[in-house]
Amino acid sequence: MADIDAAIEIHTTSANLRATADYTPSEGAGELLTVGTVLEKLSELGITHGIQMDAIKYVCESTRSLKAVVIAEAVAPGVGENARIEQYVSISKRSKAVEREDGSVDYRDLGEITSVSKGQNLFRRIPPTVGAPGIDITGTEIPGLLGKDIKVIPGNGTAFDESDPDLVVAVAEGELIFKGGVLHVSEIHDVKGDVDYSSGNLKFLGSIRIKGSVKAGFTVEAGGSVQVNGNVEDATIIAGSDITVMGGFAGTGQGLIQASRDVFIKFVENQRVEAGRDIILNGISYHSILRAGRSILAKCSNGTIVGGTAEAKFAVEACRFGSVACVPTTIRVGIDPTLAERMKAIDEEIAQTQESHDKLEQSVIYLYKMKIDRGGQLPPDKAALLQKLELVRKGIPDRLERLKEQKQSLLQEQENVEKASAQADASVFPKVRVYIGNQWVGNEDTLGPSVYRIFEGDIIRLSK
Repeated sequence: MADIDAAIEIHTTSANLRATADYTPSEGAGELLTVGTVLEKLSELGITHGIQMDAIKYVCESTRSLKAVVIAEAVAPGVGENARIEQYVSISKRSKAVEREDGSVDYRDLGEITSVSKGQNLFRRIPPTVGAPGIDITGTEIPGLLGKDIKVIPGNGTAFDESDPDLVVAVAEGELIFKGGVLHVSEIHDVKGDVDYSSGNLKFLGSIRIKGSVKAGFTVEAGGSVQVNGNVEDATIIAGSDITVMGGFAGTGQGLIQASRDVFIKFVENQRVEAGRDIILNGISYHSILRAGRSILAKCSNGTIVGGTAEAKFAVEACRFGSVACVPTTIRVGIDPTLAERMKAIDEEIAQTQESHDKLEQSVIYLYKMKIDRGGQLPPDKAALLQKLELVRKGIPDRLERLKEQKQSLLQEQENVEKASAQADASVFPKVRVYIGNQWVGNEDTLGPSVYRIFEGDIIRLSK
């Protein structure tokens, strides 16, 4: 048998990620392969990292041929963290009744609707990170790998912050909802049925749209408008804008509808309706309290105010006042429901300010007298007090002037209110009393179309 030395061939991948060896053992008295020889060959090839000593020893000691034995391997680069969403507002589901402090349960309170304000931070995209670098078999660094990214799609009512492309903020005020994998801000909270134990009381920054009715004992509060497609029972509805009730508002007198702007309603019975501006009635108000900051209008063919009180700043207009049953009915115009309260508050503040001014004058005079008696010198605490009193006293005339201007403005407003009128397009029935300002006129007869207004200081009735 011929003597043949052991042989080894080393192969590397194109990216220097791995080195493999093909080995042929010696024959006869041929030379054996040593670890040192293999290491020399690796060095000649520039392979210095990831050397697998156990594999090299295995090859050198083998008595049979070997193919593609890995003798050097790169350190693989790490993969960074995937992008993620950091949410600042949680979406809570209103499903459980709230337990009171005493252990009882309020089954009308199912928790708050998740609402956000305009400009509020909603969530942030945390970008993916780069993993730790690797190193190939020649000692060259391999860049780390980027984690998986995610695409952020702003929903309705949201947008990327102008100064931070990873931050999503609310561009509208409303309800936070998650729909189709996207976060939205809806300015309208929809109730598909009635407001009852299934929905609980509602309190929302935006507007509320109710497909059904509002049942007795429940409360609806909205920063925007409220629309009720059905009826309202002995419930409370408060809105920062308009309230529209497609049906009526009837009950035992325990209900309240209160809008900062206008109320549109079909009919009212035994209930209270308040509007910052107008009440638009498309039917009858029966034994109810209507209070409007501007006008009450029931101009339709059956628009009637019978029983109770209708009070407005400028005008009450209806087809009829009262009824053939001679139900006592009060119509009030020319009275701003808040004007008297505001005037009283200003008068009280003027009186208090004047009283403070008088007391300050006495204190200042006393301190100046003390200063003269002490040869022009005051103790440090008295000197500081005098300085403080002088500063306060200087500001009082301006404060009084502002209050007097406010009072004059209210007086002017009262003069405008006195131009108010009450109008019945068809008839006025007995027991109807019409107030304009502090004056009133009663009626014991059935009258035709009538307009009531102030003329030369007295209430007059004009036939239309």
